[in-house]
Amino acid sequence: MSTSFFRPVILAALILLSFSSAAVEKTRSFEKTLNGVQSILYSVPIKARALLSDLEKVELNENQPLPLLVRYYLQKATVDILLNSPEQAVVAANRGIELAKSDPLLKAELYRLELRLSQAFIMRGDETSALQQLDALLANSETLSDPSVTAEILLVKGQAYKAQNEYDVSMAALMSSLDAAKETDNDMLIERIASNLGSVLVQLNGFDKASVLLDQSYQFFRSRKMSFNQLLVKLDMAELARKRGDNKKALIEYKQALQIAQVLGDGSHRFRINLQIADLLLQAGDTKNMIRYLRATDNLRDRETIRYYISKYNHLKANEQLLNNNFQAAIDHVTPLIEDQKTLSRLYRTELALYLVASKAYFGLEDYKNAYITLLDYQDRFSTFSSDEQVNNLERQQMMFNLEKLKAENQNLSWNNVLHTLEIKNNEQQVEYLNVLVIAGISATILASLVAFGINRRRIRWGEIANTDSLTGLFNRRYFNSQLERLQKDMVSNNTDVSCLLLDVDFFKRVNDTYGHPVGDKVLIGVAEMFRNNLRRDDICARVGGEEFMLLLPNSQLEQAAAIAEDLRLRISELSFHSEQGDQFSVTASFGVHPVSAKQSLSELYSDVDKLLYRAKQHGRNRVELPEGHVDGEATTEAAEETMSITQRSERFARQLRRLKFRFAQHFS
Repeated sequence: MSTSFFRPVILAALILLSFSSAAVEKTRSFEKTLNGVQSILYSVPIKARALLSDLEKVELNENQPLPLLVRYYLQKATVDILLNSPEQAVVAANRGIELAKSDPLLKAELYRLELRLSQAFIMRGDETSALQQLDALLANSETLSDPSVTAEILLVKGQAYKAQNEYDVSMAALMSSLDAAKETDNDMLIERIASNLGSVLVQLNGFDKASVLLDQSYQFFRSRKMSFNQLLVKLDMAELARKRGDNKKALIEYKQALQIAQVLGDGSHRFRINLQIADLLLQAGDTKNMIRYLRATDNLRDRETIRYYISKYNHLKANEQLLNNNFQAAIDHVTPLIEDQKTLSRLYRTELALYLVASKAYFGLEDYKNAYITLLDYQDRFSTFSSDEQVNNLERQQMMFNLEKLKAENQNLSWNNVLHTLEIKNNEQQVEYLNVLVIAGISATILASLVAFGINRRRIRWGEIANTDSLTGLFNRRYFNSQLERLQKDMVSNNTDVSCLLLDVDFFKRVNDTYGHPVGDKVLIGVAEMFRNNLRRDDICARVGGEEFMLLLPNSQLEQAAAIAEDLRLRISELSFHSEQGDQFSVTASFGVHPVSAKQSLSELYSDVDKLLYRAKQHGRNRVELPEGHVDGEATTEAAEETMSITQRSERFARQLRRLKFRFAQHFS
């Protein structure tokens, strides 16, 4: 053959080789950029996003290998989540999932992409969809046998429960995640879980444990130069200091977090941190610097979608107008916000404070009527807010105690089982899942039944503890208040009468001083037992003070309630008690009886009936007092108060002090 035949073949081969070499070079460049993004993903996410955007513009449309494309979309979804862009994260995650499903070797990447999709759902406020998806992932991940994937699934699950304020289940999920992560050599994953666990412990008021975890995580991220994770931990450390009441330390932590956010160019976190600093400065009275930090948030306001931070921004802007004596502008600013809040069942503290801002603004305009009306609205909502906040704190402390108790009951019980247990208690859908497991066999049925029975009994017991007095077994003030509200609704809808009794064991302090507190406790238990045996089925009796009991009598007019009170008074006087030395004695009780109004709060009702009880004490004890008509009854009580002797005044003060001590003891028990 002539050389002229081989020449075009050789030329074509050289051209093909050059194209192949160029494609390989582009693939290497693409992979190198992805490696660079991976190294800065959790330290400088803004820069990571810029690198990924460059890839998309230049090289992503080329025919890159499938594993690299899937890796690209995984990193893009991760960056979008870190930078608070859930919608973009959903798009990237779905595209990556679509590609990864075509290759069985990319199963681990597929799980992580679906995790990013769940995280985006959480950021959008759709925790229910996220949890359903995570449960399915967790069940399927067993075939993968990769503890790092299992740990990440449980980590995101903990974040979903935290977003729903189910902190006990969140903590159990994170502890399960930590157990799985310890089977790997991934120190970064372990510290990410530990920092999330510290954040949940802050919300559960487990301050000491949270402090240790957050300090440890911060040092780790700092040594690895993971600035974004440092920022998140700093925010949790600031929240920890604030909840401990150390506002100076909280201010320092927030300022350090702000420096990190400025370096990262993270506008979303800069907005939130500037708000927190401005809020602390306002509380400290440093209004000049407060306004400076608040002004820094104005250009970033449009990026925020979370109600908590929007409410804080509105509150601080309204206070800025007050400080500048722009009273009408403050009223114009807060009035529509207050109207929108009336439909909300629960308010943030900053939303509640808008009522106070409006009242001050009206006062500044010398509109005293509206100032007074707005202040009354503030006081009404504040009482509800304050009681809810106290209940939340108690419930969180109870959560910590219950978690530790549940773990301590069986040292062999893994955190996965604890998580399973808590989910059964808090989620009815998990009960259906449990029923599916029962079909697996007789042994599994017995085990699952025992677990379900134990959980149910513990849940009922927790409910009893929350609503009953530990000494007498009667209801406590918290439950009594809820039943009062229920009966008041019935009064309006069914036009029924309800009466209230307040009684006090006479000379109870003398019983304690003479026979000792254990005998005094037996007296209270005996009186409580008498109530259980003699009250009607629908009557509600609660211990509201050291020796004070309060009763609600549904469908009872004042005359019927007086007859019941007289019967109870006689039965108490017939009770017989014995001292530790065998001496027999009896006690008497004084009663106040008052009708319940449909719009009366527990505090108002207590005040009215307490005046009648006090009158019974003044008239010799061991008697029942009724109102002589609302006006006359109050006048009689006020006259009695004016003629009190010093001994009587001191005795009344001592009784009020004992009530206060009882409330504190009941609150912290």
